[in-house]
Amino acid sequence: MKKLMIKILTGTLSFLLLTTTGCLKDDDYKKGIIQSVHSNDPAVKAVEIGLTTTSTANFLQVSFNSSDIDTTVDLIPVTLATLDAAPADLHITLSSKQSLVDDYNTTNSTGFGDPSALYTLLDGGVVTIPKGSHTGFLKIKFKPSDFLGADWAVGFAITAIAESGYTISGNLSTGIVAIGIKNKYDGNYSAVGYLYHPSSPRTLNAVKHLSTIDANTVSVTLGDLGGAGYVAWLTVDPLTNKITVTAAPGASSAPYTQFDSGLPSSSPGYIPAWSESAKCNNTYDPMTHTYYVRYGYVGGTGWRVTEEILALQ
Repeated sequence: MKKLMIKILTGTLSFLLLTTTGCLKDDDYKKGIIQSVHSNDPAVKAVEIGLTTTSTANFLQVSFNSSDIDTTVDLIPVTLATLDAAPADLHITLSSKQSLVDDYNTTNSTGFGDPSALYTLLDGGVVTIPKGSHTGFLKIKFKPSDFLGADWAVGFAITAIAESGYTISGNLSTGIVAIGIKNKYDGNYSAVGYLYHPSSPRTLNAVKHLSTIDANTVSVTLGDLGGAGYVAWLTVDPLTNKITVTAAPGASSAPYTQFDSGLPSSSPGYIPAWSESAKCNNTYDPMTHTYYVRYGYVGGTGWRVTEEILALQ
């Protein structure tokens, strides 16, 4: 199963909207059930899953801090798409529909799994839009740490509205939420160091985001090379604080070699070029939340090796 590389967010809940452009059907538009606020017919009162309002690609990715404690979250927003707020509490039933995720995987070459065994659906899947509001939320309870190390996504569909006079949206009645958990190493790091290169050696000074792969692994770009072809995975052994460096899947510069003591002596050979070189022995300091790395790969004219000290900001 493909490991989850996600964009890590610092709030309790953040949205990454992944949409595709689509044409809305004329008939549904005229009925007023495929837009977030209706202007042509106030009698139509549509209810929709509010992840997007411009297409049927109703996909949301959320990220949570890792925790071993059961946590209740507002996962999926359900919206009354009218100018006026709900005149009384509305009760909308959402039902699991994992076939949505299967279809998404097929279309997008992703590998999201079904986490149904890892969470509890609260209130029987009934979402309440309170009187005076436009939005309610589907709630789930789960232990975030159970989601580390894999790709998970849930699919839901609106299947019923208890109150009469309301319509299920024509094109926003379903939605998919991918759930990601950031590990304790995830965050922004000040990166200083040196890139040894046969023709253009240089100092390094940047801010890098180290993103969660699994409970003890983060991804990082190699030196200042950037791009998907130069991504490394840094895995910390929590018992020894030793770092194992591997190339991310699909990295064009793979394989990577880690140098725990010293630089390569040939093809071409290098000598330390900055004062902190000796510290870069592929270890992690849990007290200061700092990575000390040295690794590289063989390019067309020889070794490209990065030495970096990555300190959590």
